[in-house]
Amino acid sequence: MAGAASIAAADAPRDWQATLSADARAFHDQIAQDHPGPYNQLDPAFARRNDAGLALALKRATQVRDYAGYLWTMRGYVAAFDDGHVALDVQKAEPLALEWPGFLTGFDGAGRQVVRTVADGVALPVGAVLEACDGVAAERLAARNVGAFRGRWQLASQRATQGGRLFVDARNPFITRPVRCTFTAAGKRQDVTLAWRPLSDAEFDTRFAATAPRARPAIGARVLADGTRWFSMSSFDGDPEGATAKALRPMIADMARDRANVVRAPRIVLDLRGNGGGSSEWSQQIARVIWGRAAVDRAEVSSEAVDWRASTGNLATLQGYKAAWQASPDGSPEAIAWAGKIAAGIAGARARGEPLWRDASDAAAAVKANEPPVAPPTARVFVLTDWGCGSACLDAVDLWTALGAVQVGQDTSADTLYMDVREKMLPSGIAQAVVPMKVYRGRKRGSNEPAVPRYRYTGDMRDDAALAQWVATL
Repeated sequence: MAGAASIAAADAPRDWQATLSADARAFHDQIAQDHPGPYNQLDPAFARRNDAGLALALKRATQVRDYAGYLWTMRGYVAAFDDGHVALDVQKAEPLALEWPGFLTGFDGAGRQVVRTVADGVALPVGAVLEACDGVAAERLAARNVGAFRGRWQLASQRATQGGRLFVDARNPFITRPVRCTFTAAGKRQDVTLAWRPLSDAEFDTRFAATAPRARPAIGARVLADGTRWFSMSSFDGDPEGATAKALRPMIADMARDRANVVRAPRIVLDLRGNGGGSSEWSQQIARVIWGRAAVDRAEVSSEAVDWRASTGNLATLQGYKAAWQASPDGSPEAIAWAGKIAAGIAGARARGEPLWRDASDAAAAVKANEPPVAPPTARVFVLTDWGCGSACLDAVDLWTALGAVQVGQDTSADTLYMDVREKMLPSGIAQAVVPMKVYRGRKRGSNEPAVPRYRYTGDMRDDAALAQWVATL
């Protein structure tokens, strides 16, 4: 009987209202327990935002009957923080029956929604500008139907990244999909009644990529015909045994062995296209090779201090980092020292009953800090960025430009002052809550402020040859 009851329970349909309510409360509680925001005196409304997000999620839960309602409620909750480091990492996604009207739009450089991709038989030209749908202006429509569930809509990078979702019906029960839209093409107005149709996952991937194309070159180094040293770093993932580490580690070692020739090249290009962040230790290592440790230690970058939330979960995370790096044969001494110092500081704060622990120094800089200065590079150093550069990628831009590199390419993404995330599974097992553990104090780049290139590239960022020719003219 017990076995039969277990099988019946497993086969029973999920109570999505109860599932959502439990996960939303758990998300709220993890924010309250592990995020520095509730104790950040410079962000006094943080706790109220968290409470308001939970209240809206619980209100929407009364309307939720399926996975789509769960997903979009949780996405709306996350979006309310306007923080790329507060996230919902879905582990057990259920299929959504996507539909589209046979075209997708994306934001252009002027901030307009323009048609990027069109199916056969749809009488709408690529490049047509969306004016409005059902009496709602294009800008407001995108903010309401996409921005409200993705967050950070004030950033050009976020609109570029997510704008292509405007005409994808992903079963969000809290929006109304457009019926009739007006476009302008070749100076003429065109009214279109939308005929929604199924969109397979495979075609979505292709069509959506066309709305905001992004290059992701393989990690590695090359020497161009004119002697330019080009280093591609499309990821800074921090897993010491991951594919990124296995590619970056030998590249940096080769760079160090050949430093004399690298720094005398006509130019050095540090290519961050495709990079969405990871560990800032990689950019530190590269900076030490090119500019020397002494210069890196003197660089006025990042922040005056860091406040870590002194929670049990955050302490366990830092202790786990240290153990993993110590166990790796290629673990960085700087990274091990950093994790050890932060873990000890958080433990001390907890013992004193303090919610935050302030790190006002650089543990990594204390290792081998007596190395003599090296001659600065004679090569001109360029940092090539795209709109997806965030987190540790932004840290790289901050550091390298402080040392004298010139940012080129596109505006980056942006982050708040809350950084270094940890993940925890929500009760349903459907997704993990991703929550920052620290907050910067006195960082030069402001909250949700992108890094803007000195030289902006308006061409196709996927065209390596054209990019190389353009950089050679700078």
